[in-house]
Amino acid sequence: MSRGTKRVAAILCIVAMLSFSAWPIYKYVWHRFGFDPASRAVFERTRALVEKNPQLQPAWDKAMEDGVLTFREARAIIESAGEKVEPED
Repeated sequence: MSRGTKRVAAILCIVAMLSFSAWPIYKYVWHRFGFDPASRAVFERTRALVEKNPQLQPAWDKAMEDGVLTFREARAIIESAGEKVEPED
């Protein structure tokens, strides 16, 4: 095996190890800071609350600016309506 082939193989191995080790860190940070989209049930529940309570419409509009309702945004809207919400897994 030539020196160049060994170098390319070593670089590919390092890149693979870094990507496999970074995946759990990425998932933890993504979930920890509330970037997970809300489940369909929570989305529908939030939308129904906004339809029943027009004073929640500005919060809904703000949450939907990026087109994705996160669980954190949904929880804020549901709790401002006076209801409880269980955390998602």
